[in-house]
Amino acid sequence: MKIALKKAKSSGVHWTACEPFVENSRGVLIHRVRYVTTHKIGSRWPAHLAVHGWCGNGMTGTSKFTFLSAPPEDRIVCARCEDAAVEAGLPPSDQLAGKHVHTGGVVAVLRCCNSKFIGDNNG
Repeated sequence: MKIALKKAKSSGVHWTACEPFVENSRGVLIHRVRYVTTHKIGSRWPAHLAVHGWCGNGMTGTSKFTFLSAPPEDRIVCARCEDAAVEAGLPPSDQLAGKHVHTGGVVAVLRCCNSKFIGDNNG
């Protein structure tokens, strides 16, 4: 099921609709699509995509994106995308996918210096 997209403020060919989720082969989270633009710089270079999620994350590339009607069972949809899309009046991911969809985020975890935290003035 394709969804209507917002029009980005950049130049290029703006997509008007696509599948609601995007998987970036170099990323961890599945994002909800807000804008997609195709850019063609010149004849020497292939066209590339600029994909923006509802969370504000922007990604560019030529072949690392897969647009999905539902996220894979074992993947997590970006919680910031989910919250912003629902707040904008779009249906929640569960409804779009027709099944339960995991939402969450990625957290950087310090693996060294267990007794101190970066930015902690008490240690």
